[in-house]
Amino acid sequence: MELDQELSLRSIGAELADRLEAAIVREVFAPGEKLREVEICSRFGISRSPLREAFQILEGRGLVERRPRLGTRVTELTVDNLDELTACRIPLEATCSRLLAERADREAVARELDLELAAMREAKAVGDFLAGFEANVRMTALMHGRCANSVLMRLLDQLDKAALRYRFRAYRSATGILDHMIEGNAEMIAEIRAGRGCEAAAVTARLVDRAWRTSRRLFLPDAQAVSRPLKNSVLAGC
Repeated sequence: MELDQELSLRSIGAELADRLEAAIVREVFAPGEKLREVEICSRFGISRSPLREAFQILEGRGLVERRPRLGTRVTELTVDNLDELTACRIPLEATCSRLLAERADREAVARELDLELAAMREAKAVGDFLAGFEANVRMTALMHGRCANSVLMRLLDQLDKAALRYRFRAYRSATGILDHMIEGNAEMIAEIRAGRGCEAAAVTARLVDRAWRTSRRLFLPDAQAVSRPLKNSVLAGC
């Protein structure tokens, strides 16, 4: 979604929140940066009322913080927040993969996932980390949308809004992450296609864990980067 794309007739505050969220994830607005109301209002030709509605929505998503007399700033990226997000994501993403593998139409789902995996491989071939990131985001959204569990979809959507910032930073800064994500996602899709739910969950858990470790190294010295492994019972019922 382009930041300067023309706004539609949808609630301006809600659409603006989505537009600003995409920009925050991709660090158009950097962590800790103050969001200046006058500049944003001028950019979109809107009043402060819908902008403040957008800020309220973004605050609920954990992407900005508002303080009296200090204005609105993009929340910082922190190791503690990364750890907390990942501790929740591992079991939920693993459950999503297991549910996909248990679907009667899992072959059709796997074919859809293959298209985004191919896009990731194309991005790798030309050295375009952003295209690889966007393809992986689409793959994740596709998986969430096909899991057929509305509660799980809402939980994953909420977590994704904050977790995407760390994923973007990893894709931009960590050497080799696109290779690892391609390899891991290919294995995950194979397990989904074969209908092996527990195996798909286990592969997904390892994939998210590896991404967490990679992201953590961007914030901490190597000696501390994996000092406390995440523990999750992702294979319950397998």
